[in-house]
Amino acid sequence: MPEIEVTGLPARVRAWSDRPIVSAGIAGGATVVYLIVRLIVSGHGQVSRFVMAELPYANPAKVPPGLPILPKNGYDGQFFYRLALNPSSLHPTAYGITFDNAFRLQRIGYPVLAWLVSFGHHPWVPASLVIVNVAAITAIGLLGGLIARDAGRHAAWGLLLVGYWGFVFSTGRDTAEPVAAAFMLAGVLAYRRKHPVIAGLLLAYGALSRETVMVFVAALAIIRVIDIVRRRARPGADDLAWITPGMFFVAWQLVIYQVTGSVALTADTSSNSGHLLSPMLHALSTNIRQISIHHAAIDAWILEFVALVVIIVCALAALRTTTVPVHERLALILFVIELFVLSPDIWNGVADLRSLDDVYLFSILILLGSRVGSRVQARRLRIPVMALIPVLFIVTVHRIVSL
Repeated sequence: MPEIEVTGLPARVRAWSDRPIVSAGIAGGATVVYLIVRLIVSGHGQVSRFVMAELPYANPAKVPPGLPILPKNGYDGQFFYRLALNPSSLHPTAYGITFDNAFRLQRIGYPVLAWLVSFGHHPWVPASLVIVNVAAITAIGLLGGLIARDAGRHAAWGLLLVGYWGFVFSTGRDTAEPVAAAFMLAGVLAYRRKHPVIAGLLLAYGALSRETVMVFVAALAIIRVIDIVRRRARPGADDLAWITPGMFFVAWQLVIYQVTGSVALTADTSSNSGHLLSPMLHALSTNIRQISIHHAAIDAWILEFVALVVIIVCALAALRTTTVPVHERLALILFVIELFVLSPDIWNGVADLRSLDDVYLFSILILLGSRVGSRVQARRLRIPVMALIPVLFIVTVHRIVSL
């Protein structure tokens, strides 16, 4: 397949940069620079501030020493921090931190990695949460380069997968999106390369990091079952790619239920799902009405929403001509449908739409798989770049100055 070059660069630079390891280095390096600046400017040199622990979930008298406690405006990082202190402790309250509900326990993948990096040493956990997310972004850069090269494109195009602005928020507040995305993309690539067992294990860990990975698993299962029913395929090792994550996910749900008496997946339904379309439309109309006050978070939200819509529309327009497998196209459609039932908490929040990274990632996968050599397809890939760059810059600056 012919290669699309990154124009505007000398031939030697293009050749040197056309390696996935370079994309990984750029992704990881940029993330480290951003986090160091954020640590200095808004973190006041304390990486534990990224945890965003707050009252009443964190008890100042009982939390590990050195953890700042906010009176309000805390965030989800405090629950990942709590699990990273000891992933085997699933009790509602431990180490001075109380879970708001059992939903938090199902996202165990990210805290386990942070616990391993910290060697179980509590003072190291705030830094280990950051290190794991930097490693995840670096891995996404590597995977993006590999995916781009497989599509016949310059490896640098794979940086589009890293570029979701929600990852800026996640890395700066210790949440699980980068880890879940890295494992999901690794599973996608492993399945493409005919390694279904490895794909299943990677997707299983991704689903235990963030349950939305199961949407892709469901898309894979649907296509496999249809092919088997129509006798275009036989049951076999390929089915382990969706059976394995399903088994691990259900098993972990049962463990949580045994400990807490609650079904983790449904414990926070009101905060994660809502009525069809109304939450999204309400958030859009509310933010548009407030645009005149020039509030940074509101202005950024509108830009993020517009950019995401543009990227999704470009991907949907390319569905019929992309070369990616059918199950990945179905996954994009399922993630788009998911947008219409998300709750007001997700749409109205000031989290830079971090929860919508899945639909962004699959939109980029579809666009990267567009047939090389077509001017129309090349334009569809450049449009997301033009939409992405200003939003990514604005969000990064905003997150540097605002904890």
